[in-house]
Amino acid sequence: MRIALVSQEFPPETPGGGIGSQTDTKATGLSALGHEVHVISRSPTADRCEYRDGEVCITRIGDVARRLPIHNLAVDWLAYSAEVAVEIAALHARRPLDVVDFPEYGGEGYIHLLNRPEMNRIPSVVQIHGPVAMFSRTMGWPEPGSDLYRVAMEMEGTSLRRADAVYSSSACSAGWCVRAYGLDAGRIPVLHTGVDTREFYPCPVDKETRPTIVYAGRITRNKGVSVLVEAACRLASEFPGLQVRLLGRGEERLLKELRHCTIRQGLPELLDCPGFVQRRDLPEQLSRAHVYAGPSFSEGGPGLSYLEAMACGLPVVASEGTGAAEVIVAGKTGLLARPGDAESVASSLRQLLSDHSLRQAMGSRGRDFVCDEADSQLCLKRLEAFYESVVSPSRVCRATAGAVP
Repeated sequence: MRIALVSQEFPPETPGGGIGSQTDTKATGLSALGHEVHVISRSPTADRCEYRDGEVCITRIGDVARRLPIHNLAVDWLAYSAEVAVEIAALHARRPLDVVDFPEYGGEGYIHLLNRPEMNRIPSVVQIHGPVAMFSRTMGWPEPGSDLYRVAMEMEGTSLRRADAVYSSSACSAGWCVRAYGLDAGRIPVLHTGVDTREFYPCPVDKETRPTIVYAGRITRNKGVSVLVEAACRLASEFPGLQVRLLGRGEERLLKELRHCTIRQGLPELLDCPGFVQRRDLPEQLSRAHVYAGPSFSEGGPGLSYLEAMACGLPVVASEGTGAAEVIVAGKTGLLARPGDAESVASSLRQLLSDHSLRQAMGSRGRDFVCDEADSQLCLKRLEAFYESVVSPSRVCRATAGAVP
């Protein structure tokens, strides 16, 4: 198949979050399966560029504002969606694409899906990962009733309704879109890329001498990072030398608040923020820690960072009622805490930090779960079959349309 993957987030230039990691895994994995893969992403500079990374062809769309001054996010999303549609049309004109895969967030497929002609129609799918419909209700962003809210919901809902097929990283994320846009839950399979268990594994390194809780991802309020730090402050007297290591880029204002919080508590050594860690170095960083914790308020799921930690043999703490809870067997591979409840998070962490045997058992079961259910090779085969189910009827239709009666 000739596949186009669309995602504003695509490492290393625009790493972003989970959808960027999934797109990266899709690109390399599907290419390894013999497919021709093109990625359309945002450029970190004003310039458009094309290049190859191994067998994957990558197009970076330059700054949309170079031709139109843009003053708000709603216009940025609309303008960027139009630029994406232009790139897809050009790519398809060169040689027909078999399928295009969009994320729901940001409405990147909006203009393309609105503008598709019946003739020369490119099969297009949308992946639900972190929908605006969820963020608005759980985080208050976009603010309900605002211009951004109305535009975002229109772009997201229309993209989902006009796609040839929809799949979701989790049942949780799918549920938000089913309720918001009237989609049929039975027609939305749960598919994600999983993690590469050959890349993420329990590395043969020594554990930190200090009891260490690790988190990897965006350091933002909705990820529950402040709740995690508050929980750790409550546990510091019980576990001498306790440290919380936050791996990733974050909001500088939030990082300052967290540092000030630990200093006020008389715990200046509690927080360790080394910043962004290259993917190749992440397995070792995870393996050195004792527990992984990500008490997110609004995790659409499955939360690849949890699966990566589990693959490295760590027990995990996540929030109940989120997509992450779908890949954690509570009491077996990790523990679930109440979202936003520092005491609940502290209780889960206390249970794990105080019991070495429990950590080992949960970590081992977590590794087994990922290998059996969420290994990227297995998950990409499922995604490949899903694409084929969407593409095959379209191939028949195109062949019939071109036949002489």
